[in-house]
Amino acid sequence: MQHHIKIEKITSVKQIKKCAKFYPAAYNTEPWNDNWTYETATALLSCYYNTPKFVGWIAAIDEMIIGCAIGNIEPYYSGNIFILKELFVAVDAQNSGAGSSLLATVKNDMDEAGVKMTILFTRRPIVDFYTKSGFIEMEGVVAMINAR
Repeated sequence: MQHHIKIEKITSVKQIKKCAKFYPAAYNTEPWNDNWTYETATALLSCYYNTPKFVGWIAAIDEMIIGCAIGNIEPYYSGNIFILKELFVAVDAQNSGAGSSLLATVKNDMDEAGVKMTILFTRRPIVDFYTKSGFIEMEGVVAMINAR
């Protein structure tokens, strides 16, 4: 039976906490191999939720949240830009089309809001997912880290 994926805007911390429940499983496996807990995921997603000009969406099937996209609109010299901080789908719902539906909604909503550009950071194995949706690598941009 084919289920319909419903995308809607995040409007409450309650939705953020539901997304945090499946965030660790999504990122604690390949290719990330992180060590997230529900508590650290809740802290991160709540931090994003509380940023100025936050925008977020959930993907749900039959009222069960299975995916999340989160970011915020920021001013830039050429016009507003959207920084997509997170896009993730519950492990058992991956390859369901939820990620693509979320990304299409992000692009559509940002177009409607007059946002000039969406920027995101990702790791190599996931680049193809974004290029299929029209994203390109920014020439001359290097991500740097100073880990302690």
